[in-house]
Amino acid sequence: MKGLPTLIRLSKFRLDEARRQLAELERLREHLLQGLQRLAAEVAREQQVAAASQDPHSGYASYARAAMARRATIEQSLADLAPKLGDAANAVTAAFQEMKRYELAEEHSRRRGEGKRKRREAAALDETALGRFHRAKAG
Repeated sequence: MKGLPTLIRLSKFRLDEARRQLAELERLREHLLQGLQRLAAEVAREQQVAAASQDPHSGYASYARAAMARRATIEQSLADLAPKLGDAANAVTAAFQEMKRYELAEEHSRRRGEGKRKRREAAALDETALGRFHRAKAG
């Protein structure tokens, strides 16, 4: 089939694009997880400072409320990202399966063409041998 190489190139492009999108979402997920870790470390530092401080108006309570809100926002972003990651992984799988399907079709077509070529060559050799046999028998 003449169109198979084009379909293979197109499906490889789609696969690469799906992989890029998945990688981008995974980088975003990693960034959010690191943000949670940084926030936890920051809260621990602020707790130590507040514990060491004798000032009852240190502002830790308002900081803690803001930190909890930031954590909730990051966790919500992670929750929103999870289905997108699943969809992107499914898109990669589907694009890979499509590419493989075209590659297998091309391989099958190539083998079929190779078989036809071998049969033609064998027929030509048989005809040549048969012609020599008839000439040798006649002469």
